[in-house]
Amino acid sequence: MQKLNIKTKTMARKVTDGPIRNKERTKNRILEAVGKIIRSEGYKGLIVNRIGKASRLDNKLIYLYFGNVDRLVEMYVKSKDYWNNIPQDLIDEVNAKPTLDKESVISIMEHQMDFIYNSEELQKILLWEISEESELMREIADEREAFGETLFKKAKSTFRNTDVNFRATEALLIGGIYYLVLHARANGSSFCGLDINKDRDYKAVKQTFGRLVEWTYAEAKKQQKKHEKEKAKK
Repeated sequence: MQKLNIKTKTMARKVTDGPIRNKERTKNRILEAVGKIIRSEGYKGLIVNRIGKASRLDNKLIYLYFGNVDRLVEMYVKSKDYWNNIPQDLIDEVNAKPTLDKESVISIMEHQMDFIYNSEELQKILLWEISEESELMREIADEREAFGETLFKKAKSTFRNTDVNFRATEALLIGGIYYLVLHARANGSSFCGLDINKDRDYKAVKQTFGRLVEWTYAEAKKQQKKHEKEKAKK
């Protein structure tokens, strides 16, 4: 009986000494392999054998920890999306205010531009999103929209009784950030004479979209005051 206990302990140690014992470490290695492939080959390289080779782990571990490749890629992509990486202090700041003010909008957009500019993986993911029909990319885009909707609802009262379309303003500004970053990082060329790979032009773009947000809020405030005056006359 004593031998059996010793043998059992030895066997248990042998089983748990491998990748199963280090589950989180193994999962991170697999996720890192996905990122490596996206950076070097793009999304088309995301197949089981290449992920296994890049991680230097058995392909079976992909299925063990993630279920399938689609689920693995989904977890990786979501972990790299900007909206899942907003600093907690910025989230707390927005939640603490009754409405979405211009300062919060500018802070969110500045952080978003910095995050995308410095994330080669997210740049590749955005290119994937707009260049290929993908159920996964559509799902992630929809989740991003749902998160954005909470911000638009918080800003609703600011633009009530005005013809200022805050959604359209944000669509143009965020779309502009996406394009400028992808254009500059993909081929390093200028756009409208600006090269945001240069610090001066990068700062100029951030300063300008900040001013556009300020003008949008100022126009809404002006129109709301006008509306209140006309309402008071009735």
